Amino acid sequence: MKGIEEFDLEKALSASGSKQNGYLKVAIKPDGSWVCIPVMAVCGKEEGPVLLVDGCHHGNEYEGAEGIIRVARELDPVELKGTFIGVPALNLDAFAIGERVSPIDFSHMDLNRAYPGKSDSFITSHIAKTYMDNFVKRADYLISFHGGGNYLYLESLVAYQPPADEIGRISQKMAKAFGVEVLWRLQDLPFGGVLLQEVQKVGVSAITPEIGGQCVRHPDRWKYVEVCSTGIKNVMKSVGMLEGSLTQVGNQIDVKLVYIHSQAGGIHVPIKLPKEMVRKGEVLAKVTDVFGETVGEIKAPFDGVVIGYWSYPVIQPGNWSYLFGELLK
Repeated sequence: MKGIEEFDLEKALSASGSKQNGYLKVAIKPDGSWVCIPVMAVCGKEEGPVLLVDGCHHGNEYEGAEGIIRVARELDPVELKGTFIGVPALNLDAFAIGERVSPIDFSHMDLNRAYPGKSDSFITSHIAKTYMDNFVKRADYLISFHGGGNYLYLESLVAYQPPADEIGRISQKMAKAFGVEVLWRLQDLPFGGVLLQEVQKVGVSAITPEIGGQCVRHPDRWKYVEVCSTGIKNVMKSVGMLEGSLTQVGNQIDVKLVYIHSQAGGIHVPIKLPKEMVRKGEVLAKVTDVFGETVGEIKAPFDGVVIGYWSYPVIQPGNWSYLFGELLK
């Protein structure tokens, strides 16, 4: 693999019929090492679209990263039409210590709240700007992986851009092709700076699979890595980069997702389970104190379906308790 000094991203992406790995430099650290972005570039023999796939905006969301690595290593440039750009760990410093945000960012900024980024700001914002300028603007399509990390259990789902224009309609088709049961129409988010929203402004159709959670080395990890790698290949087939039929799933549901916060801190006791249909006002979870007395309840704000929940035993006041979906027609 080419080292930081030798890797030329421009050259790697213009080398037809090749596979190259390396690091793009972003900024130098006090110890002389670099903040950098790892790249796995696979350039097909034939011309075609550019698909960009990233993982680990949040450093503790690993399943997508491992899915990207698997696909990049399996791809044969002879069979590929176009270019696959894999970025398995965009937030590499956070990835290295298994934390959501970078340990060297004084602001503790969340990378997926930092777009479109600034080169003269905190390092997380600088990474966002570098990623937009050097990667996103080369892409025709984008898959940006997320997951539950250490804290959440999630039912596998794929977020897509609202289909109000052609970019969004292509995004919705990509989400359906990816191959999981739950589709999330991304709208009315309570925060800004999200990559999926920002890339729509520059004409890139994108999806965000939210796959896995409770990142430990248990056997289910491979199930989620398989979902990620199969989903990438499904999308590649759907846009004409690979030959073959898509792996199908059962009935897909379309939801608008809301984050429900706990007002009380204590022991978090989930009651409703993933994909369970719940009526408005039913109790999703309760929070108890260390004596077992209930100090709070989290209730369904409307009729909907459980998508995920806080998986640590202890929850702080204000933290996410449940991810809850309103079914869309």
